[in-house]
Amino acid sequence: MKQKEQTAINDGAAARVRSREEQQPGLVVTPLLQARPGRVMLLLAMFVVLFAILAGRLLQFGLQHHEDLRLKTSAQTRQAQDRPEIHDRRGQVLALDVPTSSLYADPQILLDIDETAEKLGSVLPGLDQQQVRKNLDTRRRFVWLQRFLTPDQRKAVFDLGLPGLYFLREPKRFYPLGSQIAHVIGTVDSDNKGLSGIERYIDQQRQKQPAGNVRLAPVRLSLDLRVQHVVVSELQKALALYKAKAGAALILDIGSGEVLALASLPSFDPQKRVQAQKSDRLNRAMRGVYELGSVLKAFTIAMGLDEGAVQEGDRFDVATPIKLGRFTIKDPHKTKDGTMSVREIFTNSSNVGAARIARKTGVQQHRAFLSRLQVLNRLRTEAGSAGLPLQPARWRLSDSLSVAYGYGLSVSPLQLASSAMALFNGGNLVRPSFLRADENQPPPSGVPVLKSSTSRFMREVMRANVQKGTGRAADIAGYRIGGKTGTARKAKKGGYGKELLTSFIGIFPSESPRYLTFVMLDEPQGVKETRGQNSASSNAAPLTGRIISRIAPLLGVTPVLRVKKGDN
Repeated sequence: MKQKEQTAINDGAAARVRSREEQQPGLVVTPLLQARPGRVMLLLAMFVVLFAILAGRLLQFGLQHHEDLRLKTSAQTRQAQDRPEIHDRRGQVLALDVPTSSLYADPQILLDIDETAEKLGSVLPGLDQQQVRKNLDTRRRFVWLQRFLTPDQRKAVFDLGLPGLYFLREPKRFYPLGSQIAHVIGTVDSDNKGLSGIERYIDQQRQKQPAGNVRLAPVRLSLDLRVQHVVVSELQKALALYKAKAGAALILDIGSGEVLALASLPSFDPQKRVQAQKSDRLNRAMRGVYELGSVLKAFTIAMGLDEGAVQEGDRFDVATPIKLGRFTIKDPHKTKDGTMSVREIFTNSSNVGAARIARKTGVQQHRAFLSRLQVLNRLRTEAGSAGLPLQPARWRLSDSLSVAYGYGLSVSPLQLASSAMALFNGGNLVRPSFLRADENQPPPSGVPVLKSSTSRFMREVMRANVQKGTGRAADIAGYRIGGKTGTARKAKKGGYGKELLTSFIGIFPSESPRYLTFVMLDEPQGVKETRGQNSASSNAAPLTGRIISRIAPLLGVTPVLRVKKGDN
């Protein structure tokens, strides 16, 4: 019964549905594509276009971001590199980086090149507006406008509010002491890369380090700022007093080879590196090479003794001149019997005596001796290479005799001084260095090149020369100084002129030397204070005495007090 009722209900519902469909004939269910295919294709095309537009915009935004990133990266690769500080041996700052801002432009964003150039010129007076216009008229995305702005300049440019201008943080090298140590420290270029001196050495060491392992710890030099100040100030006074056109001076630790001071005047301001290119600003202590005269007799005497060609007690004829072609070697010194001992040849600075010692030693032995002491080879240091020594192309007897008393061989002061250390420190050749020695390591022993007995004799005659020889003006109370003068006529075309180059090599304390000094004056004049004399004994020797009197206490050299008999 229930089943029949349910069937009737279903039949009634179906009848009602058919009745409604018959009343609404417009509502017919058909597939979409069969209904309006043209409209559907148009709708799909619209979707494709909209998607392409959206994708294009996204790509544009991505490329713009990439271009901005590329521009920023390009700018950063152009910025100056950071550099480590440079200190003296006691920690005093000699060079450091100072943060600055540099101005550059993206020409593709600038609205008006002329307006930009004009407005920048109004706040940066040193800017060449015409050049700025030319530089900005480009398709490039990066153009430098001005490096290393001052804080006031940066603010003035920022306040202009010009689009397309950007600032980049850059370090600028600063030298607190100005020209005082310029020849040692050197210079950097506009990108803060080392061009010369210790600055160039720093970059050379960086290149040897693995990428990403750039060491910016301070570089500690062997220089002592106190000693450097004394050397520079005394050299300046000497140039003025003796009316010399230039000069050089240096102080070396005779045991370690450390350079405590090096000066060459006139100097230059490392902040204005264009000054370093002037010919009169040459580093005369290192780069210049000169015929230094009688200071080379120290090597001649040491050679004769060390090679066994002469003995300390030997005497030589100095009264008879020696003829070398059209030149004649002769002495102004007179002796009772016309002879001098080896010691007297040194203290009287006898040209004939030095030449006779060289002749007795032999030409090849002479050249070999100087080569062994590194006088003839180019000297290389952390602050750069010394000038290449100029020696005879083929050593003959005449060349050897000339070199024996200081002519025919041109070397730099630093090279001569570094080789001379072996004459007085016991016979060991020590390489000069501008870096402070490691206190935790033993000092370098050097390479033995001389007999200790030869070195002892050289210390004795150096002291004797200051006591009663040509170096008497270097003697000062309280300190035992040894030294040798050098007076040489300057070479010119066709021979030698009247202009002089004077020098003095000194050691102190002479009995056990700790330091070696070398000074050189270029074309000193005879003045009232020297009674018209312009030889080394009247200018280079007293200059050395003044320098040592001031630096000895700084270096801890105890003065020797002369005690009278009967005093406690």
